[in-house]
Amino acid sequence: MVSELEDEKIYSLKVYSKSLKSVIKIVIVYTKNSKDKWSHKIYFSTNLQQNCDKILQMHRLRFQIEFLYRDAKQFTGLNHCEARSINKLNFHWNMSLTAINLAKIVHWIPSKDEKSNKEVVFSMSDIKTRYYNELPLNRFVSMFMRNPELEKNKHKITQFLQFGKIAA
Repeated sequence: MVSELEDEKIYSLKVYSKSLKSVIKIVIVYTKNSKDKWSHKIYFSTNLQQNCDKILQMHRLRFQIEFLYRDAKQFTGLNHCEARSINKLNFHWNMSLTAINLAKIVHWIPSKDEKSNKEVVFSMSDIKTRYYNELPLNRFVSMFMRNPELEKNKHKITQFLQFGKIAA
């Protein structure tokens, strides 16, 4: 056992992997959820000298990278470039990934700073929905000459911008 807390237990050991045909180091993390049920996740490394904290850190970072690519594919057109020049492809991929990072800077980091003790979820889908709602809203406001700064209008505008979002 590596560590034991009230709601988390971490075990580490070296085992032989049949499929890899070599010895690997595994880290098993048991966590207790809100209903007092234990769940587990198993992480491994072929580097037997690597410590448990490093294995956990690497896997957690790997998932952040995977989420970045998933969002880039779904929302910023990472796979939609038809250029053949390597420079144009590199530019397209960089712009797609940069758009995700800019969305995090503009939307997620300020929310994270406001609620530093709570977990704040980043949803590219919610950001896309907000901007999709903002376009017709701005059109309505300009056409009907409503003042968006009035207190009675601010609440309705916020409701309209939140319409269709997954997270509240």
